[in-house]
Amino acid sequence: MRTSIKLLLVALPLLLAGCALTPEYQRPTMMIPSDWDNAVPGHAAAVDETWWQRFGSAELAELMAEAMVANQDLAVALARIEQARATARGASAGRLPDVSAGLSAGRSRSDGRTRESGQAELSIAYELDLWRANAAAAQAAQARLLASAYDLEAAQLVLQAELATTYFRALALKSRLAIARDNLAIARQLLELVQIRADLGAATELELAQQRTAVLSLEAELPSLQLQLEQAQHALAVLLGRPPQGFAIRGSGLAELRLPTVAPLQPASLLERRPDIRRAEAQLAAAHADIGVARAALYPSLRLSASGGVADLLTGGSASFASLIGALSQSIFDGSWRRSQVTLSEARRDELAAQYVRTVLTGFREVEDALAAVQASEARAAALSQAAAQAQLAYRLALVRYEAGTQDLLNLLDSQRSRLQAEDGLVQAELSRFLGTVDLFKALGGSWESPEHTT
Repeated sequence: MRTSIKLLLVALPLLLAGCALTPEYQRPTMMIPSDWDNAVPGHAAAVDETWWQRFGSAELAELMAEAMVANQDLAVALARIEQARATARGASAGRLPDVSAGLSAGRSRSDGRTRESGQAELSIAYELDLWRANAAAAQAAQARLLASAYDLEAAQLVLQAELATTYFRALALKSRLAIARDNLAIARQLLELVQIRADLGAATELELAQQRTAVLSLEAELPSLQLQLEQAQHALAVLLGRPPQGFAIRGSGLAELRLPTVAPLQPASLLERRPDIRRAEAQLAAAHADIGVARAALYPSLRLSASGGVADLLTGGSASFASLIGALSQSIFDGSWRRSQVTLSEARRDELAAQYVRTVLTGFREVEDALAAVQASEARAAALSQAAAQAQLAYRLALVRYEAGTQDLLNLLDSQRSRLQAEDGLVQAELSRFLGTVDLFKALGGSWESPEHTT
């Protein structure tokens, strides 16, 4: 009895050490800003993740739903989750006993006599998790399973942003094509007017050639815009998991959509919303648990095994047997390999801690960049809207003066080009507003509310 107490007193510090082998996880400390520099005024609160519905496009919502099912990048991420789930199940299995059963039969002949034998056996083996290595391994596997789930969320967010961006580009190209065709039709009408004036002697051959050049230049713009539209639609098809042949969107332009205003929550909330930040933290938590596994390998292991069974089953009689074995093992010399694994796991933890901080800082930067881009694109679009209106007015005045013979064709051609450039530039500025808003949703993790104001 005294010997047992002495052994317990010797083992107690080791058992208590086992509880402390895995370092307690703590989120890395870093400076978190209290607000955004380019924040949009208004109240903000979290919402669901279907942020694309705020643009008011039923077609975009349909495309998103299809992509979430058929996209191949998401299929890859889902397969990785299944791999991580299998690994987590395997890690948890080490915390349970290993049970096996055996049944054998044989026949032997000696001195002219045949002897039959049979035996049934049940064995149980269990390694005591004295230092919680199995528990730490299970924690690490669960954390990596979470990281795989966040990988899927990140892939979904990237896909959603890319699909919305490509869709808006396609709509903008449709708008630009419509503007180019309208301007081409006007240029052809003007060519007819110049031809009539030339026939009457009121216009020169130079003016006629200048207007023909303007028409041909506008015609040359159409194939390039059409090609860009087809390429955008092909890209959309691939994102949907479809072949590009025959795919086309129904929407006619950006004007049929609404542009939401996004006022994000405070920066600290980003840590719980962006999947890349959550993935980085899950990987860091797994690295903490890995340290516990590596440290536990420095200590002895205790394995218990028991077996029992029945023999001589085929002879009409039976004989039972049983055994109980305890095995304590400890590495004496391994060239410091186990200690190197501890150092390696601690260095890996430090690396992932630095990566986590960098991921958070990158998230803050991307949100600030997106907020600044939204404000800049709004200012640019407002200026170009006024410029387009003035260019339209200047063209009408130049046309009236040319028809009255008080202004030459060159001024009219300049007004015509300025009008086309202003209208086309306005569409591209509006596209920048849409793309900037998508980038902001993506930078925020996709699940944020904003004021009810839309434009």
